Amino acid sequence: MSRSNPQPDASPLAGGLPRGGIGDLIASLPAWSGALAALVVLMIVTAMVNPAFITPVNLFNVLHHNAMLGIIAVGMTLVIILAGIDLSVGSLMAFAAVLGAMAFGIVHAGGEGSEWLAVGAVFAVAAAVGLAGGLLNGALIAWGRLAPFIATLAGLVAYRSASTWIADGGHVSARSPLLETIGRGLAIPFTNIGRVGGEVIPLTVPSAVIAFIVIAALGALLLRRTRLGRHIYAIGGNEQAARYSAIAVERMKFITYGIIGLLAGIAAFFHIARFESVNSASAGQLLELEVIAAVVIGGTRMQGGSGSIIGTVIGVLLIGVIRNMLILLDVNTYAHGLVMGGIIIVAVLAQQLAARRAV
Repeated sequence: MSRSNPQPDASPLAGGLPRGGIGDLIASLPAWSGALAALVVLMIVTAMVNPAFITPVNLFNVLHHNAMLGIIAVGMTLVIILAGIDLSVGSLMAFAAVLGAMAFGIVHAGGEGSEWLAVGAVFAVAAAVGLAGGLLNGALIAWGRLAPFIATLAGLVAYRSASTWIADGGHVSARSPLLETIGRGLAIPFTNIGRVGGEVIPLTVPSAVIAFIVIAALGALLLRRTRLGRHIYAIGGNEQAARYSAIAVERMKFITYGIIGLLAGIAAFFHIARFESVNSASAGQLLELEVIAAVVIGGTRMQGGSGSIIGTVIGVLLIGVIRNMLILLDVNTYAHGLVMGGIIIVAVLAQQLAARRAV
């Protein structure tokens, strides 16, 4: 039986309150409402248990540690709404970062080349490699007729192998004052988080966080205000109906996977700027799972056709707060994955329950 074309989450107050009681009112809320409520409650509880959580420095650290996750999660939202999946983003980010760091070494060889040109080369190479990898995935899925799971699983293995092979299984460094400045971010005037040698230390906003905010805003605009966004929702809701509506399904898939690849490349640039080094074996490892978790927790349906960028942003923040809470509460590091796995299961079960109520 065909499904009707889905639409972006609407306001629960549009058209008045539902008439079926509190259950229908809850069911009419946006899919990300539950994640938002969980985020607020978790922040309050964590702040009560450990007041250090709500300090500006710690909150910015939470954002900084999860900004690259968020950048890629914006692209994953588009892919999952399209009824696809991309398991290769962590390995692709590592591959792009390795080649970007190598580009820096070539342009800035021996410290003789232009530092600005070298940093520009890092961004250009990382973004280009990410875009190329994403477009390759998209071509295999759109015209090669490979299932997204298979095509991107192959990419996960291939890109990781390529990055470790090129770097000989080791680190690739890209150290410069300019990269360090980009990684550190922008200082907020007239703020003071301490003093060193009599000098005031201002609070800084990491560049990756600024990039995440801008990319999330652009992603939301793309989904809600452009033809590409409408087509992504239509294909995810009912691909056959989208074909009957003369939507270029293959081209839309190609473009969407190109977008997430580009965002993986941009995240690779900020990885280099933050750490000034890339571990070819561990950079981005299991990142794809955290990205998918953030998107699903934010209310995007794995079956496609429904989701929003605001939900994904909330999902990213929720994962960041949970990870920070576990650290502040001194929970064993090996148990963190267990907690994340449980959260994913609860989120998916909640989605299925909401879907049953909507029928």
